[in-house]
Amino acid sequence: MRLAVISDIHANLTALKAVLEDIRLQKVDKIFCLGDLVGYGPAPREVVDIAMLKFEFTLRGNHDEAVTFKLPKQFNPVAARSIFWTREKLKPAPQSGPHSFRRWNFLCKKLKDVVQVDDLLFAHGTPRSFYDYVDGIKAAKKVFAILSSEVTTLFVGHSHIPVVFVEMEQGIRVLNYDAPKLPKLREHRLIINVGSVGQPRDGNPRACYVVVDNETNEFYYRRVEYDVEEVVRQIYAKAGLPKDNAHRLRGGY
Repeated sequence: MRLAVISDIHANLTALKAVLEDIRLQKVDKIFCLGDLVGYGPAPREVVDIAMLKFEFTLRGNHDEAVTFKLPKQFNPVAARSIFWTREKLKPAPQSGPHSFRRWNFLCKKLKDVVQVDDLLFAHGTPRSFYDYVDGIKAAKKVFAILSSEVTTLFVGHSHIPVVFVEMEQGIRVLNYDAPKLPKLREHRLIINVGSVGQPRDGNPRACYVVVDNETNEFYYRRVEYDVEEVVRQIYAKAGLPKDNAHRLRGGY
């Protein structure tokens, strides 16, 4: 079985459509989403609709949680304004049609915290919290320590930085997504950050996701071009959506 593991779409429909076309070309069987469907971007309704239709499962990201429940204190002003704008677009009014209520119910009740498939574990931030980052060796060491012995690989998103942490006898090795040779699954325990579809932050504006071949134990990253300027225009056209969300797409930060 071949899997596409995606994360952090952030209501960027243009990027998601480009990624879905690339996934089709990779002959993938199932799409797993690690969360943050919404927040920052201009098309939350359309992205949630695609998630409901096409993804095997979707995890709850911290932005999904903030939109549907309570905004946490750690959100910066730009992120908070984006959440309020997104909530206004998604939360049904009494006179809304049935699909608006189905969409809202999906966000509130159908997203999962973690999913395990055989020896592969999927989380947004870490298995303990979708707010936690695996952003360095120290954090990776703590996460490896709490993983069940049944888990060989943890897939995460949240930081928007594609990177691989490899647990080895001599310590934890950090590999960039474009390393000349990535380890195979089950050779070592791994934490794989799949990067971001809708808001990359590694200085590369192309959308990012991971393909997993569960038969050969190989995985590889895909970087996908999309029309960034079209999304910039869309954000500028949405009254109340912070313009900073557009600018950062150009530089991938």
